[in-house]
Amino acid sequence: MPNSEKQAPQKNKKPILNWFVPLLLVIATIATLIFYPAPRPATDKPKTPSTTQNGAQEYPASEIATTLVYTFYNGSNKEREEQIDALVNTLDYLKKDSADNAGKALAALKVSNINLAIQSLINLAYQQEDPREEAKTWINIGNIQNLTSTLQALQAYEKASELDPENSNAWNRQANIYRHLKQFKKAEIAYKKVQALENQGESNDALSFANLGLLNQSKGDLVAAEEAFLQALEIYEAAKNKAGIASTSQSLASLYIQTKNPAQAETYYLKALKSYIQQDKAEEMIAIYSALGSLKQSMKDTEKAQFYYENALEVSLNHNLQDNIANLYSKLGILAQQNGELEKSKEYFEKSLNINKDIKHTLATADQYGNLAILNRKKGKFELAEDFHLRAIEIYNEKNHVNGIISQKTNLGFLYKAWKKPQKACEAWNSIMDLLRQNNTDRAERISQLIQSSCPDISKNN
Repeated sequence: MPNSEKQAPQKNKKPILNWFVPLLLVIATIATLIFYPAPRPATDKPKTPSTTQNGAQEYPASEIATTLVYTFYNGSNKEREEQIDALVNTLDYLKKDSADNAGKALAALKVSNINLAIQSLINLAYQQEDPREEAKTWINIGNIQNLTSTLQALQAYEKASELDPENSNAWNRQANIYRHLKQFKKAEIAYKKVQALENQGESNDALSFANLGLLNQSKGDLVAAEEAFLQALEIYEAAKNKAGIASTSQSLASLYIQTKNPAQAETYYLKALKSYIQQDKAEEMIAIYSALGSLKQSMKDTEKAQFYYENALEVSLNHNLQDNIANLYSKLGILAQQNGELEKSKEYFEKSLNINKDIKHTLATADQYGNLAILNRKKGKFELAEDFHLRAIEIYNEKNHVNGIISQKTNLGFLYKAWKKPQKACEAWNSIMDLLRQNNTDRAERISQLIQSSCPDISKNN
């Protein structure tokens, strides 16, 4: 077991590294500036600033973190949640740090200048004499770097664990990256490092089990994942840790959906919901209500699905969360459409469309045009349906949103087929074949078969 005497040597014992390591970091930072990726077109979630008592606008840590993740980060919804949590921790830490470079980093993150934030924290790290404090700074550097470079983030976390081998966050962060990279053996070693630390409390012990659950779930060992999650939940419940109870219950619900056990999934979603209600966490409550709605919708229990969606909508309206309101109107619209309630569906889709236009959520606006197009096709209003499809396609083209283009042109083809315009249907389907092949989507084969059966002239040329 490492102890305080085994910490990294002081910098004055490494004169060469004093200039060589910073030089490498400066080079890496310049490389980041050169190859800095553009914001992803698929996510244009709006900023929603709060207002202070003196009328000035201020962005809470959760809003800054969400904006950064939705602008720069590529990952699954679960990975996004983890990245947002990591950045919230970084932002809260920087707010408490009085150092000039910490303030510069915080100001840079508020305006999404992650290069400046990283460089400011690198400067801070090399001003710190205490290895444990420097380790914390490298963790914060890694949390920001992970927005655009997994490799750079991993190097920062490794640096942190070298400086302070008993820092559980450094090991946890490394393990999470290895898990996302599917390097499961390395992830397991890092998670077990956390469990072996003597200085961690019950909360970190539970977190280790929860992370091992996620690791085993990623590996496909669902029995081991369930055992780890239940161990984590037992610790959290004994400690009356409401946040831990909620997040672990949510993980169990997701696992039970994967194992096709909807009754257990509902049980643990409700447990998570109870904890979020006790904590008065509005957005988390909305997420659980929505997940329960989707679960019931998949089970064809439309009455319960509507009940849960309406509860999510009520919380969203009470907190004026416009993007959530728009999303829930869309979900209710799809549910009404599936129930054959086309006028009610139209009303929901139009509400969602208008909100998304107001908050300039461009891609969600395109989604609603697509929903309205399909709805009008079902109502036999083909010209209006065509207009909505074309509006959606125009937005997706502007944003270079490949999946959106493919979906809309596929549905446009079905519209033309229903409209008795087979030539136009074939042209719509054929126009996306190159995109389908380039993106290795499983729809390529289905659309190819559709063209072969419906468009003999085109299929001969292909």
